[in-house]
Amino acid sequence: MIFYDEEHEKMFNDLCKKMPYLDGYHLSLAYLLTMDHVLRDHIGSLYDGKKDEIVFEGLNEPFQTNASSKTTRLAFNLWNGSVYDSDDPETYINKAGEKSYVPSKYYAPDNIFNCTYAPYYMEALKLRFEVFM
Repeated sequence: MIFYDEEHEKMFNDLCKKMPYLDGYHLSLAYLLTMDHVLRDHIGSLYDGKKDEIVFEGLNEPFQTNASSKTTRLAFNLWNGSVYDSDDPETYINKAGEKSYVPSKYYAPDNIFNCTYAPYYMEALKLRFEVFM
């Protein structure tokens, strides 16, 4: 497994020790949420360790950068298949006066993987789907 830097590896191992399971879902989430300093500093806004669940509202927090938003979207998608984003104006459409969800374009691979973190995103995919080479 490759890590972005030494801090990534340390924080990944620390977070894994706090997680109730070390399956592909948890490992990929821990890997992605500890990858860069923005997400490392705000893990509690993205993952509730006591409830063992992701915090969707964290995607819309002001600390998010372009790269950290991509990382968060991938982490959430690998956790539960999420492809919805309340910040995407196309996510909410009105049908007969009701809000409906459509998949967000921001979850498309060409949007997420179009950054320097792409090699690390591939590592997260390997963890999630337990592909060991």
